[in-house]
Amino acid sequence: MQVWGVAVLVCVFGAVGGFVNALLAGDLHLPTREGNLYSPGWIGNVVIGAVAALVFWGLYGPMAKVAVIGGDGGSAGKVIFTIAELAGSVVTGIGGGRILSSEVEKRALVKTKDALTDALLQ
Repeated sequence: MQVWGVAVLVCVFGAVGGFVNALLAGDLHLPTREGNLYSPGWIGNVVIGAVAALVFWGLYGPMAKVAVIGGDGGSAGKVIFTIAELAGSVVTGIGGGRILSSEVEKRALVKTKDALTDALLQ
């Protein structure tokens, strides 16, 4: 399989992981904005999952040491891709989505705390 085909597969399975994270977090809504708080919803989880899986695969996958520019390109033509790497892409997607979800929740809690503090001081 070509490198770009594998990269697409990694992104797809990372996106699946991001969607699974949205299901687990109960975050199945479209992106919303309330004041300064932006919640990316399930679409954000899918995008972050795909990007996180691609980055992780690029850093630690079998093609991590292959020269993109220069070299003879001998091993760059065919890529061996395993089931373990697909599963790793799903897990990475879940983790990336989890980080995004926790950041949104943290910002929402800070906003809520600030609003409650302001209400109590009045």
